[in-house]
Amino acid sequence: MVRSSPFLLLLLLWTGCHPSRTYEVRGRVVGFSDDPHTLFIQHEAIPGYMPAMTMPFRTPDTAAVAQLSPGDLVQFTFHVTRDSSWITDIRRLPPDAQLALDAGPRPTLHGLPLLQEGDQLPNVTLLTQDSLLLHTAELRGRVVVLTFIYTRCPVPDFCPLMSRHFQQLQQPLKARFGDRTRLLTISFDPAYDTPTVLRRYARQYTDDTHHWIFATGDSTTIYQLATQFGVHYEAASGEIIHNLTTALVGPDGRIARIWRGNRWQPEEVLHAVARLLE
Repeated sequence: MVRSSPFLLLLLLWTGCHPSRTYEVRGRVVGFSDDPHTLFIQHEAIPGYMPAMTMPFRTPDTAAVAQLSPGDLVQFTFHVTRDSSWITDIRRLPPDAQLALDAGPRPTLHGLPLLQEGDQLPNVTLLTQDSLLLHTAELRGRVVVLTFIYTRCPVPDFCPLMSRHFQQLQQPLKARFGDRTRLLTISFDPAYDTPTVLRRYARQYTDDTHHWIFATGDSTTIYQLATQFGVHYEAASGEIIHNLTTALVGPDGRIARIWRGNRWQPEEVLHAVARLLE
């Protein structure tokens, strides 16, 4: 007997209750959520519905998502009802397919432009675990690996995995490159993750918060910075639903690499840092 996923059953219920409109859409995969039902797509304009942009799409077809990689060109059917939306029939397009993407507006999330590789890291003011102000411009001259978490995250392969990966990175980075690198963990839960909480959290992973900085900031600053990196988060049932983004910033302050989700490995990041510094 084939078992249906709860997500698919929910879609079937909604489809039966509310007529849906459908659109054929083309776009480029730009990232993945840690939820296997969600992926980020930079899509062409949908005539009569929405302009070209980058946004998360939900799908019941997790098998199709597992076959995709960032940069793949895809076509899919977009279903919209009064209360929900989802995509089906995801097909990979030839790599040389001509899509109206690059000539359009810059990809956005929640109305904010998404940072891309080659962009400058925005200069924002953060608050560290030691209650010190940190202007990201002060990190210029060093290679920075940064990621976004919240300390109460209960899912082992979400925020705790990011922190374990950084823990595995720290000693090799220090041994190989000395003071030329920094790790930066940014909390998007500033109401709870005060400097005291961040300091206590940091002690679980490191005894060197000079090299590995834990920080947060005012809610507006953090929301804008996280959103520009493609991090979507929202409170739900006492937790925060979110995706993951990790980025590598070069000594010139430009973003060299962006990893979406939790699939990256410390060795991969270490090699990317070495290419920048060696």
